[in-house]
Amino acid sequence: MNFLSKLKNLVTRGSYGPSNDFWYNPISAPTTAGADVSEQNALTYLTVFACVSLIAGDLARLPLILYKRRKDGGKERATGHPLYDILHNVPNSETDSFHWREMGQGQCLLWGNHFSFIERDGLGRVKGLWQLLNPGQIELKRLRGRLVYAYKNAEGKEVIREKDKIFHVAGFGSNGLYGKSMISLAREAIGMGLAIEKFGSRYFGEGTHPAGTLEMDGYLGEKREEYVAAFRKGYAGLGKSHSVMMLEGGAKYKPMTIPMEDAQFLETRQHQRLEICGMYHVPPHKIAIHGSNSNYNNLEQENASYVDSCLMHWLVRWESAISTQLLTAKERSGGLFAEFLVDGLLRGDSAARSDFYSKMVANGAMSPNDIRKKENLDPIDGGDQYFIPLNYVSLEQAGQLAEIKPEKPEEQKKTEEKTLRNVHKKEERSVAVRDRIADRYYPLLLDAFQTVVNKESKSIKNQVTARAARRDNSSFTGWLDSFYDDFGGYVRQKTGPVLKSFLEAVRDETVREIGVNINDNETNDFINDYINGYATRHVSSSKGQLIALNRDEGEEEIVRRADEWYEKRAGKEATNEKVRAASAIFQTVAFAAGLSTYWRIRGAKTCAYCTMLDGKKVNRGQSFVADGDKLKPEGQESMKIRGMKAHPPLHANCDCSLVVRL
Repeated sequence: MNFLSKLKNLVTRGSYGPSNDFWYNPISAPTTAGADVSEQNALTYLTVFACVSLIAGDLARLPLILYKRRKDGGKERATGHPLYDILHNVPNSETDSFHWREMGQGQCLLWGNHFSFIERDGLGRVKGLWQLLNPGQIELKRLRGRLVYAYKNAEGKEVIREKDKIFHVAGFGSNGLYGKSMISLAREAIGMGLAIEKFGSRYFGEGTHPAGTLEMDGYLGEKREEYVAAFRKGYAGLGKSHSVMMLEGGAKYKPMTIPMEDAQFLETRQHQRLEICGMYHVPPHKIAIHGSNSNYNNLEQENASYVDSCLMHWLVRWESAISTQLLTAKERSGGLFAEFLVDGLLRGDSAARSDFYSKMVANGAMSPNDIRKKENLDPIDGGDQYFIPLNYVSLEQAGQLAEIKPEKPEEQKKTEEKTLRNVHKKEERSVAVRDRIADRYYPLLLDAFQTVVNKESKSIKNQVTARAARRDNSSFTGWLDSFYDDFGGYVRQKTGPVLKSFLEAVRDETVREIGVNINDNETNDFINDYINGYATRHVSSSKGQLIALNRDEGEEEIVRRADEWYEKRAGKEATNEKVRAASAIFQTVAFAAGLSTYWRIRGAKTCAYCTMLDGKKVNRGQSFVADGDKLKPEGQESMKIRGMKAHPPLHANCDCSLVVRL
């Protein structure tokens, strides 16, 4: 296309709305430097490519987390929300989160905008985010008073999408709705850089710059080529450099050098690279441009400056777009928000971090577990406490302390005993209410579990009998795999309704007891997970027992185990689950309210192992005992713990409970 055709095209596009920047089109008029510049070919300028790939890659590699704000002001990952997996892992079936965000941020750095189509389910919830590949061809319009997005599909037909169907991250703009193309704003600087690169290539690849000239009197005529060949043979090449040159016939050799004004293009080239870094707010050392402004002593400060001045405003744009376009107003008011984790980019050297953490702990601003979390380490028992020096008290507190008269030992003892009795009474009432709920649901739990066990034991015995009748020598383990692949769904179907009702009843009573409002979505997700977990535990236990019996004992023992299940298993599971389920949902509500939970035994008849845990406190993410721990009461054999115990039961037929202390 010639220049007049391009110019005509540009004038036609000038009639579009303000959001349709004509530089978005891949056809572009030459810059003053003579180089065409568009969003596509701008990446051929290495400095633009380095800045764009750096920023887009850094944003994409930061973990993008969906959080829920807690009542105590803290936050926790909302892993149960469908949007968590979409943002953090897989936005759609064809793209992972890293490449989706890298491409989207790259579009923002070139065209000034990124667009993704929002796929929603029948309830309006986000199912996927599908990137649109031509942001320069997407226009924001106002149709009958509302904003819509318009673009051409593969067949060339205009498609109109409502705002709730498009996820839009906008860069810097003049109307707050649409970003400007960064390439169009800096096209002259980029054009000059491209022109300088082209000049350098031609200078070294196509330019005529001989090392010197031979001057002589007269004209050689036909002997000219023969003379030049002989001269090159004698003096051209690295092996003959610095040799003594002998010339005849009055010939004179004059060397040539590069003019200084030609050599200065290297300085101009460096200047243009720095200008592009300035446009993207990228410290030059981040793309391997090192000079007097950077050294190993200040790179840490420059890296922090890069995060603050370059990355941070893009991170906020993405977080704001996610909050306003992918979360509902109810979800936002309920405390949901998205946030990038930038701690890793801001982390200094080990000595600086150690000094910082020491000061934060000494002033009570951080706990040991706060530090371990930032260092990507697991929490430790007792690590949630905060410490301050004893001499750090205000003047007012010092006066109050001076006025306090110590109680006499007898009075102090009576006060402590009275307080303890009141605490125990509240805890006893709390446990008693949950016991009444569990007792009401026990027959229903027993009936549901018995239905499951009846089908299970009958199917196993029928299979063993049939195999014996037809003398089937095929793998019994293969039948077990096939049977239990489907049986988990049956377990959920039969036990799910009564478990759900039981868990909801205990939850509602716990909310009333604690006196706080919590988000039902969190507990609903937990209840669903608990029901699925019970089905998984049941299937795993059954399958594991039968595989072991088939290997070690044979099918006769398998039939005996099935009969034993039919007689006793439902009662055992109903007894255990009324303790396990009640404790689990009670703890979930307590943690959601920002409280700790305490192990509570039943009295003198409690076993010695549970007595060792009486009164022990745990917070969210902790457990009373860990897998592999051993409990050794005095005068008793040690008990090795199998599996982490975050709440009762500790063992079969354990009737311990949990309490909170308000």
